[in-house]
Amino acid sequence: MEINEIKDIALQLMDALASKKLGEVSIEAEGVKIRVKASAPAPVIAAAPAASPAPAAQSAAPAASAEPETAPADDIPAGTQVKSPLVGTFYSSPSPDEPPFVLAGQEVKEGDTLCIIEAMKVMNEIKAPCSGKVVRIMAQPGDLVEYNQLLCVIE
Repeated sequence: MEINEIKDIALQLMDALASKKLGEVSIEAEGVKIRVKASAPAPVIAAAPAASPAPAAQSAAPAASAEPETAPADDIPAGTQVKSPLVGTFYSSPSPDEPPFVLAGQEVKEGDTLCIIEAMKVMNEIKAPCSGKVVRIMAQPGDLVEYNQLLCVIE
């Protein structure tokens, strides 16, 4: 099983955990065990196979960068990319005890609320720019997002 498939499964489990208000979800497929537990403030993912360590040359690269970190181009699914219009804190639901606005795999219509970005105590709703299926949600609740950072992809 590829690492991208494991990530997709883990993200779907996290969405199910949040929407169903479960304490723990686990799955085993093709010799890979994934367990997601709810904890304060965000779920923790544990996967059996460990990714190979990054080469030493990459860790020696300078950490300062003018652009926000994004996933490699290979890791981003095809579709309409929804990017953050501002710097702030990402929230997938209107409050911690409410279900998320959208989950991966869910159909949305143009104008539907996808998430909220909080900036300077102002809650900014991020709307779907088009109709389609949400393929992947790239941020987790409570994450600090940068301007133009990829939030989700709609197919």
